[in-house]
Amino acid sequence: MRGSAAIVAWVTTLLMGVTMFWTLTAGGFLAAMAEGEAAVDEGVLVLSYVAIGSIVAVTMAYATVGLILATRTGGGRVGAVLLAGGLSFAAIPFGYVVGGMLVLGDPMDPVSNAVFLLGPGGIPIGYSMILPVLALVFPHGTLPSWRWRLPVGAVAAVLLASTLIRIFTPGEIAGTASRNPFGIDAMPATVAGLADLLAGLGIIAVSVLGVAAVLVRYRRGAIVERQQLRWFAGAVLLAVVPIAISPQPGIGGPIWILLASVGLLLVPVSVGIAVTRYRLYEIDRLISRGLAWAVLSGLLVAVYVAAVLLLQGMLEGVTQGETLAVAASTLLAAALFQPLRGRLQRAMDRRFDRARYDGERTAAAFAQRLRDQTDMETVTDDLSRTAGATVAPQTLAIWLRRAGGAR
Repeated sequence: MRGSAAIVAWVTTLLMGVTMFWTLTAGGFLAAMAEGEAAVDEGVLVLSYVAIGSIVAVTMAYATVGLILATRTGGGRVGAVLLAGGLSFAAIPFGYVVGGMLVLGDPMDPVSNAVFLLGPGGIPIGYSMILPVLALVFPHGTLPSWRWRLPVGAVAAVLLASTLIRIFTPGEIAGTASRNPFGIDAMPATVAGLADLLAGLGIIAVSVLGVAAVLVRYRRGAIVERQQLRWFAGAVLLAVVPIAISPQPGIGGPIWILLASVGLLLVPVSVGIAVTRYRLYEIDRLISRGLAWAVLSGLLVAVYVAAVLLLQGMLEGVTQGETLAVAASTLLAAALFQPLRGRLQRAMDRRFDRARYDGERTAAAFAQRLRDQTDMETVTDDLSRTAGATVAPQTLAIWLRRAGGAR
């Protein structure tokens, strides 16, 4: 069984690699065609390149981590979900880009239209598999309990219905001159119009279930499972926030798409760390450091802007007053950097990295006691207790050199 799972994992990864290779090739071809069109805006081309490259990188990250976990004892189920999510997500750009290139050559070719249909038809399942379904089964590869089968099954039925309606809707595909080779002309227009509604409802419902599953597991889980969920939740937040901002007019754009891609890249990485438990307990330190630097940056920017505005008003009548205001504000921000960083880091460590903070306090207290202690047996006992409380070693031995050189 393990050998069969490994073969399936390798074949799936290879299929994803070939799919992404063709997507990159076709994407370059379409971009070259678009460059020849005077009406195409340069920003649209840049956005297209960013989107295609980001999707390829995310897909291959899911494939790589999924392959590693699928061939590893204890990580097969989660690895399979990662591979399935990467493959279903890869079908969307493959359909739009490769299928779009084929349709440009022959809009009436059934094979080209079938490939093109993978784009819009794969959206409901692809977007659901890449994050929400992974949240449902993380970190053990199963649902939180058997009671979850009914709501998850209902949502799966909605997503499947949306996909089937999209596949069998007659007429054009995605507003192009192509024709759906699987379209059923007898399908009522009211049924065809349900595809987008069902897709939206299904994606929202599975996302809500995924969030609920993470919360339930975190509330019931032991310390190891909670650390695993922290890694996963941190990466998901880095992906979800930019995804929500990127389409907003005025504030969205390519930079937010890039940030969302980085977050999606970190999702399989966080899953790999959580399942293998490699450096599992460093998530608290990462959160503490990240929040400290974010708050510090915000405070320094606020101080700098306020100082510039204040000093410019005070030095308005002075020659080169604006330059002096900028220089003085820069010096003020630089002077505040180190004191603020130390205070903020200690505050964040107390709140988000408590184990490390308590360990440092325990070690400092031991160093203070060591200054006044002369009895060797007391010192060794105290050292053993301190080491156990701070680093929790599996085994501990203390070697002391005696006067004669023996130990």
